[in-house]
Amino acid sequence: MDILRKELEQYDGHNVTQITLVNDNGVEISCLTMGAIWQSFKVPSGAGKKDLLLSFAEAKDYYANAQNICKAIGRVAGRIADGKCEVAGQKVELPTNENGNTLHGGDHGFSTYNWNYTTSRNKDSVSVIFQKKITEKMDGFPGNILATIIYTLNNNNKVTLTFSALAGEKDTLFNPTNHVYFNLSERKDLSSHELKIASDATLETNEKNIPTGRIKDVTDTPLDFRNFRNLKAAADENDGFDDAFVLASDGKLTEIATLRDEESGRQVTISSDRNGLVMYNMPALDTTIKFTRDHGEEAIPGEGIALEAQTLPDAINQENFGDIVLPKYGKRSYKIEFAYSKSK
Repeated sequence: MDILRKELEQYDGHNVTQITLVNDNGVEISCLTMGAIWQSFKVPSGAGKKDLLLSFAEAKDYYANAQNICKAIGRVAGRIADGKCEVAGQKVELPTNENGNTLHGGDHGFSTYNWNYTTSRNKDSVSVIFQKKITEKMDGFPGNILATIIYTLNNNNKVTLTFSALAGEKDTLFNPTNHVYFNLSERKDLSSHELKIASDATLETNEKNIPTGRIKDVTDTPLDFRNFRNLKAAADENDGFDDAFVLASDGKLTEIATLRDEESGRQVTISSDRNGLVMYNMPALDTTIKFTRDHGEEAIPGEGIALEAQTLPDAINQENFGDIVLPKYGKRSYKIEFAYSKSK
């Protein structure tokens, strides 16, 4: 196993470092200190390697669009209605950045920082550990936290993301994820992809995509992924995706979804210890930046599918959606796993 480091560029006054983890099977992932971005997930393919993620060559390209491509998201993933909530009995007003709501931690969330890092190596795994002290003055959330994001690649071709936070002297909120986008195929679209999700319900949302508190059965809808179904056909029928799936969760790491490419046999199985999975397929990028993909350089609408494991959106304002309060001086940790396999 190996760990490689490269000084990539300067962005926004920061020296950006790329860290690449390689296992004994030739599978590798790369991460950037800027935004704790998951830059690539490359697997052997013929004489070369195939990147399973939408990927840019440089950090600056990730910030030339609004799609949060493969960035770390926090303190809170998803939307908080009107940027308002109550924490420890106190009314809190958060910075808003989308239609009067707080989205993905606001304008100064995890993805806007250049993170400090260390690395570690074990017999069968390698890791990069990103860490950052984030104060309430930096992002507008109550209290200070010491946030840690760990990417681990093992010899079973599994990538584990571990998110942890240690709170200071105030209760705060913590519900992080990674806004990873997948395309497992050699195509420029999702037409050969199939998806299965262990969920029989989604959240109803209003015109601002804020949960109403009601749960919708997926039966006889384009969002019924309890068995494998073609992803592009379902997206066309549903007019795209920006949907939160409700998962059964007892706090233990459990398989929640499998994405596979019918043509190549590539497959990624996702496990999570939380109760929600947000699926999103992006519109046309609001940029001329091009993806560094094996099958071409042109960015195609709908090319990637985002699968974001998290506690259900707006949980702080919705009863029974999950507890995202991080008590003062407390610590919370969450894991998301992505296991690669190939059937052909």
